[in-house]
Amino acid sequence: MTEKKVITAQAQGHNGPIDLEIGVENQEIVNVDVKKHSETKGIFNQVFSKLRDDILDNQSFDIDAISGATVMSDAILKSAKDAVEEAEVKIDSKKKDIPHVTEELHTDVVVIGGGEAGLVAGCHALKLGKKVILVEKNGYLGGATILNGSNVTATGSKVAKNIFGDEANNDTPEKLADDVRRESKDTNVPELTNLMANNIGDAIDFISEFAGLEYRKAQTQTPEHSVERQVELPTSSSYEFITKVAKAFEEKGGQILLDSRVEEVITDGNKITGIVTEGKHKTTKIFASAVVLASGGYGANTKMRGPESQGLYYYGPMTSTGDAYQFLAPLQLKTRNLGWYKVYPHGVETEPGIAKLTTYASKLATDMGAIYVNTDGKRIVNESDVYAELRDAVLKQKDRVAFLVMDKRTWDEFYKLLVLHDFSESEIADYFAKDGKSNPILVKGSLQEVAQKAGIDVAGLSETVQKYNDYAKQGKDEEFGRDSKFLHEYEGDEFYIIEQRDRFATTLGGFVTDADLHLQFENGNKLANVVAAGEVIGGANGHDSMPSMMNSWGISSGFVAGKEAAEISEN
Repeated sequence: MTEKKVITAQAQGHNGPIDLEIGVENQEIVNVDVKKHSETKGIFNQVFSKLRDDILDNQSFDIDAISGATVMSDAILKSAKDAVEEAEVKIDSKKKDIPHVTEELHTDVVVIGGGEAGLVAGCHALKLGKKVILVEKNGYLGGATILNGSNVTATGSKVAKNIFGDEANNDTPEKLADDVRRESKDTNVPELTNLMANNIGDAIDFISEFAGLEYRKAQTQTPEHSVERQVELPTSSSYEFITKVAKAFEEKGGQILLDSRVEEVITDGNKITGIVTEGKHKTTKIFASAVVLASGGYGANTKMRGPESQGLYYYGPMTSTGDAYQFLAPLQLKTRNLGWYKVYPHGVETEPGIAKLTTYASKLATDMGAIYVNTDGKRIVNESDVYAELRDAVLKQKDRVAFLVMDKRTWDEFYKLLVLHDFSESEIADYFAKDGKSNPILVKGSLQEVAQKAGIDVAGLSETVQKYNDYAKQGKDEEFGRDSKFLHEYEGDEFYIIEQRDRFATTLGGFVTDADLHLQFENGNKLANVVAAGEVIGGANGHDSMPSMMNSWGISSGFVAGKEAAEISEN
C-alpha cells in the first residue's frame, strides 16, 4: 500500500521565514518545495535548486550546504529534517561518502569570478574561438551583480538605436565620459573611463546577441545622465542577465566550476600559468595561457576597510571578501583608492554594521511630502533633490544618521513598498517592538512620542513640522527650495519615524591596470598574461559612480578583457 504524506516546515532565512513542503512516499523523499520566502530571488533560486537536487539524490538532509549560502542552506536542511523526524517518517538514505579528489585541467583562458564581468569576459573569449573555464567560489553565480537591477547605459549601440530611435544620436562616448568626469568631480581615471565609454555600445550589442537579451528603455532615466541612454531587461533584474548569459556560455562550450575557491596562483616570471582551487570535495589545478581576474570587491571584509567606512553600513553580498588581494599578495601588485566606496542613502541597520535598503519606499514618502531631520529635529536637505545630496547631508550629521518623518497617510504607502521590496511583515513588527531602544529605529505615536523614542529633540521637531506645514500651505519652501508639488501638510496626530543611514555595497578602489586592463606590479611592469575586469579594478567611475555605471563598467570591461585574453592565448 502506497503511503503519501506532505510535511510542512519553516526555516528562518536572512530576510524572514522560508515555508517548505516535503513530499514523502513509501519512506522516500519525492519532492521539496518552497511555498513562501522573502530571500533575494537571484541567490535563493540557484541555491534552493541545487539543494533540492542534492536532497533527492541522497535521500537525506545531512548533506553539504551550498558555498556562499551556508547559513540559509543549513537552516533549510535542519528545519526539513526536524519536521520529517517529528512526523515520524523514516527515510531510506542513499547518501554516499564523497572522497576528496585532485583534478588537473588545461585551457586557453581561465576566468576567476562568475559575476557580470567574468561571464561577459568568458563569453567574448569563447566567441573568439578559445577554450574557456570559469571558476566561481560560491555554489551559485552572480557575485555582487545578482543584487543589482539590470539597468545599464547603451551609448553607441544598435540596441540604443532600436530603443531610442533618432534620439540615440544625441549620445556619444565622449558625452558619457564627460558625464562620468563631472559627476565624479574629476576623480576618475580617464583611460579607464574612455575604455568604458568607447566599448559599452559594442559590449551591449555583443552580449545581447550572444545570450538573447532583449533590452528596453529603462523606466527611470536618472538626472545624473545628460541624455537618455539607460536600458534594462524586461524583469529589471540582473538575475535575468546572469541566468541567460551563463546558460548561453555553457551551451556554446564554456565550462563553469562552482564551489571552486582560488587558493593559490602558479607563476613563471611575470606570468600566471595556472591556479589552484579548493572545493568541499575537490582540489583543481587549472593551467591556462591567459587569466581574467573578475573576482569582485571587498566590501564585506572589514579588515580591508579603514576608518573612512565608520558610520557606513554594508548591504552587499557577504561573499565580497576581496579574495584576490590575498591569493595575489605574493606578487605585490599595485592598488589604488581602497578606501573608496559607492555610498547611497536610505539604509536601516538591521544588524551591527549591516543595512537593508528602503530606497523605493523612501522615495515615495518624500514624493508624498515627508521630510528628513537630524537629532536636533531640524531639516537637513531638499528631500526631493538627487540622492547624492541626501547622502552627503546624512554624512554631515552626528553619528551619520537622519530620520524620515511620516504621517499615517504616508506610512501606509511606505509600508506597502517595504513589504514588496525585501522586508517581511514580521520583520517590521519586530522593529516596532524595539520601540526605539535598539536599531533599527522605527517608531510610531504622537509627534512628541516618536521624537522621544527616536532620540530627537522634541521642541526642535515640533517647530520644524509646524514651519514645514506653513511652507506647504503657501506652496513655497523658504528653507530648501523644494518643488511645491512635493510639499504636503502633515495630516492627523499619528506619526511614524524611521532611521535613514548611508550604505554601500560596491567598492570603487581596486587593482591598478593599464589602458588594456593588464594588472601591474608595484614597480610599474605588467603581468604579461593577466587582465582584469569589473569591480576588482579601481578608477573607471572615480569616487562616485552614476546610476547604471557599475553595470556599464562590468559589461564593458568584461568585453574588453575577454578579447585581450583571447589574443594573449594565441601568443
